Amino acid sequence: MLTILTTTEALQNAQDAIASVDRLDELVTVTDNPEGITDVKTLTLEADTISIPLDWYDLEPPYVFPKVPFTPKNLLALVFYKLGNHQKAFEFVSEESPLYHHLLIATHLQFGYEISHNMIDFCYNTSAHNSAIINYYGAVAPSPGHAELKKGFTEALSKAENDEVKVFTAKHYLNLLLDSGELEEAEQWTKKLLNIAVSDDAKNAMNSHLAGILMARLQVPYEPEKLNEVHELQLGCIAYYEEKGLNVQAGMLLVDAAEIANFKKDFIAAKELINRAIQYFRKEDIPEFLGEAMYKKAILLYTWSKNGSPQYYKAAINAFQDVLKVFKRDTHPQKFADVHHNLALIYSEIPVSPEEKPMWTAFCASSFKEVLAFYTKEKYPYENAMASHNYATALMHFPPAKIHNNLEKAAGLFNEALEIRTANEYPFERALTLLNQLELGWLTHNENSSEELKKYEAMKAKAEEIKTLVDDKNLIAQADQHLEELEKVKSLI
Repeated sequence: MLTILTTTEALQNAQDAIASVDRLDELVTVTDNPEGITDVKTLTLEADTISIPLDWYDLEPPYVFPKVPFTPKNLLALVFYKLGNHQKAFEFVSEESPLYHHLLIATHLQFGYEISHNMIDFCYNTSAHNSAIINYYGAVAPSPGHAELKKGFTEALSKAENDEVKVFTAKHYLNLLLDSGELEEAEQWTKKLLNIAVSDDAKNAMNSHLAGILMARLQVPYEPEKLNEVHELQLGCIAYYEEKGLNVQAGMLLVDAAEIANFKKDFIAAKELINRAIQYFRKEDIPEFLGEAMYKKAILLYTWSKNGSPQYYKAAINAFQDVLKVFKRDTHPQKFADVHHNLALIYSEIPVSPEEKPMWTAFCASSFKEVLAFYTKEKYPYENAMASHNYATALMHFPPAKIHNNLEKAAGLFNEALEIRTANEYPFERALTLLNQLELGWLTHNENSSEELKKYEAMKAKAEEIKTLVDDKNLIAQADQHLEELEKVKSLI
């Protein structure tokens, strides 16, 4: 739906234009009363000009339209553009009209069509903001480099016609800075522009960005004051979006807010927040967002189960199984593998009776096979090493198998992980694998004293290597413990 806000003098002209198209009045409201407008999509009509408000909610491309002379055809072109019927919009404007070129570029941005050199020149000559936007979001060839994009945005900020447009430009410049990890600069810009934001929409946009930036800058151990600062910003923006009926925007922030609540160990709030996000995405029928929210919920449940609440293990399993209904092997193979990685870990950790253990280990092995089928050593070496390490660790605690030796299989997987986790590239990860290999060493038996001596030398070398790889006191202490135990058994060899 769309609302056209007019002056009293222009009201009849707007109504006549809308009435000229059959049943268009069912989608468009024309009013001269600014109170009570609920549509987030609006146009403003004065006596002889049409104004196109800035889109703060990412419902359309972030293109800044200039004021357009009022004619019934210009109004109808913009109405159909706003309603998403781009083909119909072009029926009301000729190629000689400047509005035609603005609509064409905005349409190309929305659908990812190629941005031509003529379009680039047109934007460069008419709007520094639009020039920066098409270079960042548009299908421009060759693609501008990061430095060129930053230059375009800073130029647009310096040439902004007013503070509202300046904040709108900054909203998208901040996306660039966030994408490139320039968080300190992004935070400085956000706080600076909050001071000049005029409209509630502009203030909310900056607060939403500030919440995202501060969240990205959080470091373990989390400081309660910083968590509270982020959470308050998130909840304020969520309430603003909900008031306007913007369920998708609210849902995306609810997912982040649930994560912050989890960091605060407020599990009840985290669960409530993520459930609201899931409800919104299900209502709006957005499978990708729904799957991501469900995945985050499953991760939360798994996290709680590992931290003193084992009753959540089965809830986490059910949640991950629900995610697999959205992220299937043929449509989302990587997400499918990630879900199975989490399931495999749960199956290996869940406290069950000895009678049930074989069933859960079978589930665990099946899920790890799904993970390694996608994360191959050739394409995803880091992820392959992580999965191999975790699978090997799980195998150490499997009950004895009839067909193969689980401990031998674990040893092979640890060795495969170490081929990737080299001392130069992944020293910390290598130390973890070496530690687990040492644990495995204590579980395996040797046929004779010669084999025992070889294993002793190998285990001693691994423990000593760990101390050269990391500065972590805990890992070094574990290595030292292994060395002490090895010295005790040395006399028995």
